[in-house]
Amino acid sequence: MASSGKIALDLDPELYGDAHNDPFLQDEEKLPINELITRILVERKSFLNLTEESLHEELESKNNGESNGNEPKQVDEEIVEYTAPDISIDGQQNNDLLEKTQDEDSKESDFEKFQTQKQELANHIGLALNETSLSLDFVSLLISAVKPNVGKATMSPHLNKNIPLGSLGADRLGRNDEKDANETKKNSDKIGYGWKYQALNNVTKLFRNASTNLNEQILKERQYWSMVRTVLDNDEVLFRMRDPIDGSKAIGVKYGFGDSGSSYHDKGLAVLRKDSQNGSIEFNSVLSTNVGGHVQYKPTDKVYKYVRVKILSKIDDDFMLTGQSRFESELITQNSQHKIVNDIEKARFFLFEEDLFYHLTREAKSLINYNVSLISNKILIEINDEIIEIESVMYDENNVDDLQNTYQNTNELSSLNNKKAQSILTFTKLMLCCYYNYNLRLKQKIPTSVTKWKQTNTHPLILRPLLGHIRHQINISNMNTLLETMLSKFDPAKLKHKVEILKYSNIGKLVKIENAFQKSIEKPLSTFKIFLENSSNKTCLKIDIEITATEVFANLVINLSIIKYDNEKDLDANEGGTNLLQINFTDLNDIEECLNWTILKFLK
Repeated sequence: MASSGKIALDLDPELYGDAHNDPFLQDEEKLPINELITRILVERKSFLNLTEESLHEELESKNNGESNGNEPKQVDEEIVEYTAPDISIDGQQNNDLLEKTQDEDSKESDFEKFQTQKQELANHIGLALNETSLSLDFVSLLISAVKPNVGKATMSPHLNKNIPLGSLGADRLGRNDEKDANETKKNSDKIGYGWKYQALNNVTKLFRNASTNLNEQILKERQYWSMVRTVLDNDEVLFRMRDPIDGSKAIGVKYGFGDSGSSYHDKGLAVLRKDSQNGSIEFNSVLSTNVGGHVQYKPTDKVYKYVRVKILSKIDDDFMLTGQSRFESELITQNSQHKIVNDIEKARFFLFEEDLFYHLTREAKSLINYNVSLISNKILIEINDEIIEIESVMYDENNVDDLQNTYQNTNELSSLNNKKAQSILTFTKLMLCCYYNYNLRLKQKIPTSVTKWKQTNTHPLILRPLLGHIRHQINISNMNTLLETMLSKFDPAKLKHKVEILKYSNIGKLVKIENAFQKSIEKPLSTFKIFLENSSNKTCLKIDIEITATEVFANLVINLSIIKYDNEKDLDANEGGTNLLQINFTDLNDIEECLNWTILKFLK
């Protein structure tokens, strides 16, 4: 018993035994770690200001209290105040009995009171926990309207299952006093009107933007189809294709010469790409390849080139430029007011130039034995004292002086053969057109084994006829010089002679042919007719010399035929003649020796 007259009761769970074990009193040594940490947090409240010195002070105060024995235990104990009754000395025995009875009754009543208070405390704790959980759910549901993830993480499973997130919101409300009632109502009306006005403005803005976008799209589509119609009105061939850049549907144009009979690998295809800014179309060339039976298109950057012919003549043992063809700029002038049409015409012109040089290069490879050489992008044809140079030149529209031969036409000698160079260029282009025409007519015939063979093995005759006719002119001139020199050696009193030259004697056979260029692909043929009369015996000789070539056009072939007549009358009537000689030559020196021997024998 304490000196103050109060009794300290220690609520030790072991006093009740196993039968009366209180489920609400737990041994701290057996508590789980999560419950133990919770109790420590409740007792300590906060560890923010915990220091090493404070822990030392707490331990020292605790040790001092245990050593003095003045402080009762604080854990799991209840202090019950009890006032002892006054006991007289005379009735000591009765008092002892009464005290014992009262002690037993007091213990029983205190235990019941303790159980009741403990039950009430548990109910209060449960109620507090329930209210705390409800408050937490309320706050979580309130926060979920702004931060759904945070609210969902702190919300109870039951509330999360039955109540959707964001269903509870809050706004700051002003005081609704009687004085401010009218003003609040006016403000509410203004707010409502403002919301409606804002909504109407937003809808109006959306419709206006949609209308503007639709008008822009209509203008772009109108511009696009207007330009497509312009291209179609220019008699261009349009077709559907896929844009090789993004694979979208597009319209292509055929500007090549495939339908005209061309067999060039570049078919002349381009995509009319739509500009997303203003709806106009742009001309972009593409290359087509056949992969597994499917046509695929690849974008390409075209480099425009044109064919130029130069003539270099030998002057003072050195070759000088004496002629050059001009660039036909009028063929690519801006004839149309539409840029897309001009771009197509320009691409078509340079495609023809590219096709021409391609076929010229193929022919030049087979004429190396005839003083024709191929160096890089130049074809050199050497004939006597002249060199014909055919080259592919890159087109530069900014270099007008070079296109107009300003630097070359400086004097009369440098521009002496300009017309000849231009004629050579025109001839090559016309011959390529004739090949197109021939190839087109060949495709229109009934397909047979012969026509298929011709389509596969037919090549254009451009460079070979040009070389053959130039050499033919030189051979005629050389033969005429040879005959004049040879006949001048004989005495005119003993030998009378007459020479007639019939150039291109096969023209008469080709007059009825509709294609005037057919003679260009035929072997050139010119005839020299020589009439000799021996003054002593009046006998006559008729010498026919035919200057021609082989199928290659570049080889020289001379056919010699000599007929003897007894007199001039038989010669004129072409009767009673005797064939003395009929032979072929490939060299002028050989025929000169043969004619010298024949004339000397005729005079004897």
